[in-house]
Amino acid sequence: MRYDTTLKDVFQGLPQFLLRLLTGRQAVDMLPVEFPATQKRQPDLVFLLDNGTIFHLELQSTPEIMVWRMLIYYALIRLRYPNHKLVQMVLYVGHKPWRKMDRIVEERLQFQYDVVDIRNIDCREILASPSLEENMLAVLCHQDDARQTIRHILHRIDKLPPKARADALTRLVILSELRKLETVVHEEVQEMAITFNVMENDVLRDLFLKAQKESEERGEEQGEKKGRASALLLLMEGKFGKLPDEIQQKIFKAGRTTLEKWLVRVLKANTLEEVFQGSEKKQDRRKAKSTV
Repeated sequence: MRYDTTLKDVFQGLPQFLLRLLTGRQAVDMLPVEFPATQKRQPDLVFLLDNGTIFHLELQSTPEIMVWRMLIYYALIRLRYPNHKLVQMVLYVGHKPWRKMDRIVEERLQFQYDVVDIRNIDCREILASPSLEENMLAVLCHQDDARQTIRHILHRIDKLPPKARADALTRLVILSELRKLETVVHEEVQEMAITFNVMENDVLRDLFLKAQKESEERGEEQGEKKGRASALLLLMEGKFGKLPDEIQQKIFKAGRTTLEKWLVRVLKANTLEEVFQGSEKKQDRRKAKSTV
């Protein structure tokens, strides 16, 4: 729910760059679309485009089937604006694969709308917008360097007044969760030393403390792994003499569990081969299976 609310907040103004990418047109107005009903029905965003077409954009962060809801929205919008052509689209921003069901084909009913996965949009197109709100959507788009995208957005956020800066960063962190990038945002904020009190913001406090904990745990794990590798290297060199470069690289590339096994074996091993024999046998078995 908070993803949907944050996405709607991002669209407070007319998202002209995104609309041009999605429709090839510019918007001239955002239309009122709350309909009276026993069950409240309200589309996400409805625009009047510069060619007179009405464009209904539904923002979706979960891969649910919504074809019947889109049909209801179609009927309600057409009843409100009967003299305009209507085009509907779902902009999917979620992480899981989209459950494709974008049409109804029955004996007396045919209905269809468009679906666009925002990951098919190049983030550079959105970063070119002068609107910070649109820039923040770039974190959800296709990108080659997510960290660089986040830096670009943060540089713009850093120029805002303190209150607006905190609000914008809150929205960016929430959106970044959809791509599991909140830790990257946390690291880049620290690197840039953006000035505001994280602890005064409920959303940022929880998310940043979580990101900080994950970062510390990764650091501890890497430290333990490096310690085990160094210990194994010393033991093996003490027992077998100077090790070849390829053996040293193998040790430092190994995972923590593998290093623990080798540390146990090196105490009883008489040769280098005996230390690695378990992993070598597994490799041989995998090779044998792949050739069958």
